[in-house]
Parts: sequence; C-alpha cells; structure tokens
Amino acid sequence: MTQLGHIGTAAAALVAACSLLAGQETDYQVYTESPRLLLTQRRLKLLKRERERESMRWQQFEALMRGRARMSEPGFALGLWSQVSGQSSACREAAEWAVKASTSSTSELRQVALVYDWCQAPAGEALSSLMSRKLAAALRDRPEQPAAVSARVLAALAIADAESQLSQEFLKYSVETWWKQKMAPRLTAGENPFASRTDLYALMELLHAVRDNLRLDLREGLGKWFDELGPLQILSYYPQPWPAPENEYRVPAYIGAGEPNLREAALSRAAEMALVAFDTNAPTLQFLQGWIIQDRFLMRGEFGIGYEFLWANPYQPGLSFTYMPDLFHARGQLLARSSWDEDAVWFGFWNGQAQAFGQGKRIAVRMEARPAPVHLGPVRVFFASSGLKLESGWTPETEPGEKPVEEVAFILGLTPGTLYDVEVDNEEMFETRADPGGIVELRFRAGSKAGVRLKKSAL
Repeated sequence: MTQLGHIGTAAAALVAACSLLAGQETDYQVYTESPRLLLTQRRLKLLKRERERESMRWQQFEALMRGRARMSEPGFALGLWSQVSGQSSACREAAEWAVKASTSSTSELRQVALVYDWCQAPAGEALSSLMSRKLAAALRDRPEQPAAVSARVLAALAIADAESQLSQEFLKYSVETWWKQKMAPRLTAGENPFASRTDLYALMELLHAVRDNLRLDLREGLGKWFDELGPLQILSYYPQPWPAPENEYRVPAYIGAGEPNLREAALSRAAEMALVAFDTNAPTLQFLQGWIIQDRFLMRGEFGIGYEFLWANPYQPGLSFTYMPDLFHARGQLLARSSWDEDAVWFGFWNGQAQAFGQGKRIAVRMEARPAPVHLGPVRVFFASSGLKLESGWTPETEPGEKPVEEVAFILGLTPGTLYDVEVDNEEMFETRADPGGIVELRFRAGSKAGVRLKKSAL
C-alpha cells in the first residue's frame, strides 16, 4: 500500500472514531443497574454502615418509621428505609402507596420514580407494571419548571429498561433543550432560576441522577456559578436560628410577612448536603460542609429526617465557616453580616428588594425613602436616593503587626450597567461600573478619612 493509501486509511479510521464519539455524546440509553436513583453503591454502603453503627441520624429515622409516624413523603421514606434496613415489606407498602399517588403532583411523581427504582423486585410484577405506566404517561410532557423537570428525569431513568425510547427522548430533551438551551444561558448571564429552595434541591437530585447514569456533569462551563453557590447559601440565612419543636432551623431570607416556611428551610439544608456530596473535594464547598455538620441543626422531623439521613456525611471534614468572608457580592445581589455571631446585623439585596435583620427582626428597606446607611462592621451600605456623597474612615486604623483591614462601601440604587466617576479626596478620579443590580463596590484603607463623591460618567 502506498503512503497516501496509509494516510487515507488512517483518516477514514479517524473520521469513524469521531463519528462514534459523536454518537456516544447523543446516546441517552441507560446501562446502569437498579437502584440507579441517588442510591449509588457507594452511598448505599455508607448508609448501611450508618445503620450498623446506630448513628443518631439512623436512630431517629428508624424510630419514626418503626413508630409508624405519619410521613409527609411516604413513598420516599418507606423506599429509603427498606433499602437500608432490608425490610422488604416496607417496599411493598411503598409500592401500594405509589400506585394510588397522583403523578400530576411533582412531589408524588418524584416519589413514584424512586419507589419504582428502589422497590421493583419486592413490589412484584403487577404493582411495578402499574407504576411504570404512570411514570411513562408523565414523560409525554415537556415542562420547564425545575422541580417538574427533575421529577421526570428520575422517572425516565427509573423506567429506562421498560420504556427505552420514551426514556431516551425525555432525557435528551432535559439535557439538550431544557438545560443547555434554557437554563445554562440564564446561569451564565448571572440569573438564578433556582432561587426557590424547592427548585434548588430538585436541581441537586437532577445533577446526581444524570451524572450517575449518563456520565454527564451538567456543571460543565458553569464553574463560576457553582463556585459561588456555597458562599451564597451560607450568607442567605438570617443570623438568628428559628427554634422548632423538632430542631433548630436556619431560615433563608424571604420577602413578605408571616413566619418562615420551614419546609423551604429543610430543603435548603438538604440541597447543601447534596451539593457537598456531589463534589466532596471542591475547595469552595469545604466551608459549606463545616456549616452543615452542626448537630443542633440536624433535621429530626418527619419531613427532614429522610433527606438528613440520605445526604449527610458526618465523617467528611470541613472548614469552619467563620474563616470565610462574611459578605457576598455577585450576580447583582449583595448579602452581608456584621459578624458570624447569631446576634449579628444582616443585610440583603436581591431581586430589587432590600432587607435588614437585627435584634431578631426583619426590616424591609425602602431604598427610595432616603434610608440611612447600614453599618456592618468594616462594611457599610449606602443608598443612592440619600445622595452620592460619603466619607471613608469609619473603621479604626490597623495597629502595627495586625492583619490589615479594608473598608468596603456598597452604593445601591444606581443605574445598572452605567459608568460612574468616583472622586476621592487627594486621589486621582477613576471610573467604575454599576453591576446588573445597580450596585457599586468601593474599597478603602481602614482609618483613611476622605470624602467620596460619585456622578455618572459623561462618556
């Protein structure tokens, strides 16, 4: 064969290999064995070890299950308990619940998928067939709401053996259309379509299920958004915990009157545990692990205990969150607190809403009403409606040998994306641009008193 012939053969082989790889990229056939949803072999082994060690999470979960507590998610709870305890009768009970469940409810559809995957053999052919038909019917929809998509991804993976074509079609929609064309661009643009803690937890289940079964990491190309998620979660809570009969809750910031939604608080914690479990080595999640593993916040109630037992890993080391910065400024939002103490002052600005928290009270901040600055230690929050002049130097100068302290000023209520000239006494004027939320961030050396003025750039 001539050298040219060898080259041609090699080229043809390369083209064939590329075609094969391209085909693999679009192959949504599921080859994993059940249980394939959330309970990987490694996780199931860890949970069974928790049972053998009689950890406090297992003891609380088993006490509720053996005591026949009224669980708000009976399919999820019974299926999980059966898998870890070996109680096949619990799987049969879960299947009997599942065939009566309404798959028009996202929560119940998710549970039916889990029961089908976790309990198919003990449930028997008749009940499994009924569950499979319910799940298949739900896959004909093409929803966009995150929790609804996540539940159907679980359904598609669960019945991949029985309904291969239907399963592949929905999985392809969820990854290629919903995630890559709709969600990923919004995340890249700094939006947060998963602001609801229910949707955030649903996203975590979806990430786990897709990676475990399709070997796809949906975070690809979105590292910045996911790197910021841990600090954002920690700083999105009010400093003062909420005492409930079953345990204390950290309360995510919320708009409106009334008491906090403790189910949202539980799902927020569950999402954090699932996020850490997804990437145990991520440096940005070490503080989050330190935030999670505090026993006073261990969820002991009938709703939270299943998530607590499924996702928590008390053996994984973490870093104390008190060593991380106590402010978050990104994506056009600002979250800050005066310290890591539970009596700290907290301030949040998101979705155009400003709110402060202090002395156990939430205070809505009307930015158009010329509010006074909010003091948060070396951080101060100023409002454009009160004027575009301020004075630095509110923090004492750092003593020799001490770690330098930097003052941080945030000016809220500016025109998003607009350039502003910043004049500081005895310094050269410079420009800065307001972020998508209309926020400008300025930093000064502690103890350096100077007048500061902002005005829109002429250019």
